[in-house]
Amino acid sequence: MKPVLKQLSATLKGAGSSIRLIYQSTASCNGLSEVATQTGDKTSGSYWDDAGTELKCDVDTTAGHIPDIGLSDVYASTCDGVTVPATGFKDFHGPVQVMTFVAPPSSRESSISAEAASVVYGFGGTGTVVTPWSDKTALFQRPDTSGTRRMIGKAIGLQISKWNGTEKSGSGDVLSAVHTADATNPNGGLGILAADYADTNRAGTQSAVKILAFQPKGSSCALLPDSSSTSFDKVNVRSGKYTIWGALHLLTKVDGAGVPTNPNVKTVINYFTREGLDAAAKKTMIDTEVAAHTIPWCAMNVKRDGEVGDVQSVAYQPEEPCGCYFESKAQGTAPSTCKACTADTECGGSNKCRYGYCEAR
Repeated sequence: MKPVLKQLSATLKGAGSSIRLIYQSTASCNGLSEVATQTGDKTSGSYWDDAGTELKCDVDTTAGHIPDIGLSDVYASTCDGVTVPATGFKDFHGPVQVMTFVAPPSSRESSISAEAASVVYGFGGTGTVVTPWSDKTALFQRPDTSGTRRMIGKAIGLQISKWNGTEKSGSGDVLSAVHTADATNPNGGLGILAADYADTNRAGTQSAVKILAFQPKGSSCALLPDSSSTSFDKVNVRSGKYTIWGALHLLTKVDGAGVPTNPNVKTVINYFTREGLDAAAKKTMIDTEVAAHTIPWCAMNVKRDGEVGDVQSVAYQPEEPCGCYFESKAQGTAPSTCKACTADTECGGSNKCRYGYCEAR
């Protein structure tokens, strides 16, 4: 989420706010735990100056500087040992994030099933083997507190303590390792990455990897998150057909009405929930979230209430749909089915002109 936070810092400054965002990098479950227990174990962080340059800073946790917001890829219930008090805290949701399996760019493999992935990472190439993923040193994973590993673990039915493979501390390390495996074991290399890293490093880039189509349990075919390996439209995520996705979670302290107790925190979270924002600020946040390879909720057609659970049986209808605008930003052009507009009267019926395109409501 660092690119989103960087842009949000600039947006806050442009709106005349004195709020300064400080980002402390840690695994999802740790971020939730520190807010839920009101403790902090990180003494350094990053922030952005007025020119957008990332700078480092020291945080004195002994002076009571406890994190205000816990960012996570997963629900607290997905984390071991993380209990959020029943009152006094709330989990707000940001944009949808997508998790993927990736292989070296010249790998012959194009897909992986939930069952195969469970065996590959459950046995780590020892004993029961799924060809070609038989070399533990070429199977890369994240620590057990990682939201990426935990969400994917839910999707493939593999307990977090049962994972095998070569553990890498960060997503950048997994990316580098999978890319490097292209020269030593291209067909046996496998890793797990969120779409921000995977999309930014597809074939043709310096640290290229290949996103594998995923076949969930009970499904007859595997699908990519997008309509093709060269697309960024996330149509299969937005329709619920690609299953490894979930909202960004923002945990913070709230009052009895569910409102953040810190007014600065409320201001920041409002940018993610869009509460009280004008059209220009909403558009800026959509642009920012799309640029970070996440999906604004206004572009989604399904919703779920649990970790990699069933999508709601009734299609999700955002209050202010932005599917056409999302694709115009993610793909560079809107689908031919989208009608450009400048006013509601050009759309007909109950359709509305939103962000330059006619939407269904």
